[in-house]
Formats: sequence, C-alpha cells, structure tokens
Amino acid sequence: MQTLVIDIGNTSTSLGVYRNGRVTRVQRTPSKTPALELKKIPERAVVASVKPGVNARWKRFLKQQGVRDVLFVSHQLNLGVPVTYPKPERIGADRLADASEAAATFGAPVVVCDFGTALTFDIIKKDEGYVGGIICPGLPLMFDYLSEKTAQLPHIKPVKTSRVIGKSTAEAMRIGARIGYRGMVREIINELKEELGNNTQVCATGGFAGWVLQGFDDSITIDPLFTLKGVGRIGMLNQ
Repeated sequence: MQTLVIDIGNTSTSLGVYRNGRVTRVQRTPSKTPALELKKIPERAVVASVKPGVNARWKRFLKQQGVRDVLFVSHQLNLGVPVTYPKPERIGADRLADASEAAATFGAPVVVCDFGTALTFDIIKKDEGYVGGIICPGLPLMFDYLSEKTAQLPHIKPVKTSRVIGKSTAEAMRIGARIGYRGMVREIINELKEELGNNTQVCATGGFAGWVLQGFDDSITIDPLFTLKGVGRIGMLNQ
C-alpha cells in the first residue's frame, strides 16, 4: 500500500510516497503554500507538522486532491518506541518520526541529529525509549543572524569549500560556520556517548547534514529521507 508522507517544517515542506520502507517521488514546497506535483496521489496521507497554523490548510488541500484519510503524527499514536519524556505533547512531530525510524533501524541507544532550521539531537534509550534531546540554532538561523545584526556581512548559503582560511567575506563566513558547527556537533556527540555508552549509534538527516558532516565520521549514517521514512513507518503502525 502506498502512502503520501509529508513533513511540514518551519521553512519548507517535504513530500514523498512511502512503500515498504522506501520513499520515492520526493518534492519540496514552502510550508505555507500546499502543493503537489504527483501524477497519481495515494488515498492516504500521514503528516508530521511543526506548524500547527497551517495544518487545517494542508488537510483541506489534501482532501481536495482526493486523499481520503489524513493522519497527523502525535505522541498518542503507536510509534514503535516508548516515550518517557515528561511532556510528550511538546515533542515536535518530526522528532517523533525520527525516533520511530531510528529505533526500528538501529535499535538503542541511538541519537538522531536533524540539521534543519534548528539542529536537534533526539535520544532513544534501550528500555526508556525516547527520553529527550538537545536543541541548537540551525545553520539558516546563524546565517540570518550574522546578516541581520551586522552592517557589512552578506546573507549567504552553504557552499562547499576546502579552504581553512577565507579569501573573501562570504568564504570566511562559510568556513567559520562549517568548522565551528562541526566542533559543536562533535562536542555534543562526544558528551552523549559518555552518557549513553560508546556503542551508541548516531544517524543524521536534514537539509544541511551532508554539508556539515562531509568527511566528519564514517560511522554516522546520513539519510536525507530519514524523517519521511519515519512518518511512513508511523503510518504503517497505525493503519
């Protein structure tokens, strides 16, 4: 059975078709503007949203496209992993999807790093399941802040560079972001492994994961479709 899987983020929305653990026909669109470019749309959709204000708009749009069953991810569903976080209703739906997929794919303990508008680390323990996490500013926020709060620094996007010393303002900013960000990520992962044990698996997703983690550590699995797979898995567990 094919399922339309949707991850509504703070900035953009990712969509795809989930079947048997795989996600295909992926597309991205602004979160506030529902859109679909699929020729054949499944009759069931599972949605992970961190923007409650657009949920009704998306639900109406999906119904108009012929989607009969729309399920929104929440902590009240069967996630395939227990949630012992004190206030589970405050956990982002995307983080629940990441936890579901991580527990099924890697077992526990496992840490999921999600490089989006915010950088999140979600921790799943063997017996307690989802226990909590860490939230840091994402790269987009870092670039936005530098541009907005300084008179001469431009607004930039991540572009690959092999230099250590920048030969332009933009290049210097990219190097600072990449090296500095990698240092922060490394320190957090090291601390988490001290807490959870060196056998802890680490996986990463999100639009900036590849840029930050290139050459970082071969033991970290990078999967840009990880969250959508988790959304699909939750849909499968709640048929």
